[in-house]
Amino acid sequence: MKKLAIAAALLTTTALAAQADEIRYATWAQPGEAPYAGAEKFKEVVEANSDHTVTIFPGDQLGKPKEVYSQMALGSTQILASGDPGLKEIEYLALPYLMSDIAKYKEVLDTDFGQEWNQRLVDEHMVRLLGFMPRSPRQISANKVINTIDDLKGLKLRAPERDYYVKSLSALGANPTPMAFAEVYTALQTGIVDGQENPIETIYAQKFHEVQDGVAMVDYIVKPAYVTISESFWQGLSEDDRALMTRANDESTKVIEAALPQEQETILAEMEAAGVTVTYPDKAPFIEATQSVRDELGTAIWGDEIYTQIVEIGGN
Repeated sequence: MKKLAIAAALLTTTALAAQADEIRYATWAQPGEAPYAGAEKFKEVVEANSDHTVTIFPGDQLGKPKEVYSQMALGSTQILASGDPGLKEIEYLALPYLMSDIAKYKEVLDTDFGQEWNQRLVDEHMVRLLGFMPRSPRQISANKVINTIDDLKGLKLRAPERDYYVKSLSALGANPTPMAFAEVYTALQTGIVDGQENPIETIYAQKFHEVQDGVAMVDYIVKPAYVTISESFWQGLSEDDRALMTRANDESTKVIEAALPQEQETILAEMEAAGVTVTYPDKAPFIEATQSVRDELGTAIWGDEIYTQIVEIGGN
């Protein structure tokens, strides 16, 4: 009976993939943000060059990444753009000051070991990495102006619930406080935490700057979103359609890369007009302070040999 159930599930998955003229594209991004404009470009390119239609689901409408990955394994959702690549070996490329820019991620994923990681995504999660969705580096905001690393000492900073965020902020002298994203604005407003960290466009979109006095442009983590595609859907595509999906994501990336600098300039100007002090601290002490985090977690996740190669590629 168990074998019959598995076979039935596989047949259902294949059927879903074969008839998936609608591509369900899930993302955290909201209309008005550069990554959402990238998703729209993906839709435009695919619909102009195939019979597929693309429906974008912004703001995590289809669920958090783990929920969407389950949908993708069944073929009911085809594409996800999120900060969770589904594999810790890929996610930990976001260690502090490890990658100097988003392009370095592609270099790492193009290595033999990077290709092995992508194959593991296919084997273990029934998804594959299609490409990247650029985001701005992560910055630190607080209820005080931050001019140097010393200004972070003892500050309660909200941290995402991942050890590399917690260890990084702790190494910078702060008191990291893991907290769900949905709780951050109220926690800042009521003083439960003194500050937080996020890409500048996220700080602005979530209105965190309304309850913060300073934003420090420290670029402490450079991390893209990852665009993954359902393997069952991928296997049901022709070679031409596979090439189209890749090209559409490349075009999406270009749109975001072109939009982010102007978006950041506009956002920072609006923040300053609202009374926020934007500072640009010397990053050298930040890089030095987080060296132990890179070394500890990098060797734990990848081993000495691969970690050394990643450091060389990263360029910081």
